[in-house]
Amino acid sequence: MQRAVLNDFHRGRDAGPLWSWLIDLSGVFLTVVSLTGLALLVFLKKIRAGALITLVAGGVIMVGLMHFGV
Repeated sequence: MQRAVLNDFHRGRDAGPLWSWLIDLSGVFLTVVSLTGLALLVFLKKIRAGALITLVAGGVIMVGLMHFGV
């Protein structure tokens, strides 16, 4: 029961159109911030290799977690 309530809250169900817009704007903002950070990591030569290794490792871990449904 608790999981369904949290899922409804996360999706903004029964919260109205304003909450839906806020969720969408938050997603766009976080995507822009993430892409800006990634662009900075690519341009900073000193930390580029370590940052890209960390990026790939994080991606592999995330895909693994998504695949196993944790």
